[in-house]
Amino acid sequence: MSLGVWANAAMAALVSLRKYTPAQPGDRTLVDALQPCITSLAEDGNVGKAAKAAREGAESTRGMKASLGRTVYVGDVGDTPDPGAIGIAVLMEGLAEAV
Repeated sequence: MSLGVWANAAMAALVSLRKYTPAQPGDRTLVDALQPCITSLAEDGNVGKAAKAAREGAESTRGMKASLGRTVYVGDVGDTPDPGAIGIAVLMEGLAEAV
């Protein structure tokens, strides 16, 4: 299966996800990493760039006040990035190394 097929499937999944969550980048959830990652992957199929977009999205959650997701219940998270967003970034970085 080609990377283009995977990118299209990921974009379809992201669109479908919108039916179940209102989360958008800026809400301090894994969507902060997932959306830019999938958007980047769909644009040019470059897994390295998609991994970089995921990492940048995850890092952008540092110090952000959560409005959705489990972090809402944690309280002050200081300068720690959202764990779900970091998970997406690490997953994509591993995939980028493998391909």
